[in-house]
Amino acid sequence: ALLNVPIAERCFDGSTVKLFITAAIFSGVNFLSIVGIASGFESDNDVPWSAPRELISQGVSNLAAGAVGSAPVSGSMSRSLVSRMTGASSQMGCIVTALLWIYMMPYMSVMSPTPKAALSAVIVSAVAKNVIMPKKIMALKGTDFVVGVATAATTAITSPTIGFGVG
Repeated sequence: ALLNVPIAERCFDGSTVKLFITAAIFSGVNFLSIVGIASGFESDNDVPWSAPRELISQGVSNLAAGAVGSAPVSGSMSRSLVSRMTGASSQMGCIVTALLWIYMMPYMSVMSPTPKAALSAVIVSAVAKNVIMPKKIMALKGTDFVVGVATAATTAITSPTIGFGVG
């Protein structure tokens, strides 16, 4: 074989092609998530964002995650909204969060039994306002409105991955 990829043997029936297809789909969905987060912050806070910068940062993050055997890195609308709700408005918020995660690693066994309902409540509190009254979707016109509503409905009914695929 040209590439010896143990994960392909364990999880993808030995197919490196399936591995690359799955990775490409994950990358596309991940980038769409980042676009949603960044464009929302750009319009609300006049903070410009750059697609190449986001792609490079996600690529470097995922290379680092792969080097240490971590799960793939991605953006999170709920985490970004929770940060925003708490008043984080600069890169310093990201740095403090990252340092706290590193500091708290030895204590994660205490956090692991946290009920999923409590964790879900944090996410719901962050996204509820935009789900109940999706002003940005309602402001769309024509085919953009149809695609926006179809994507939102599919995401709500199925999963974010399928919803992004529909959109």
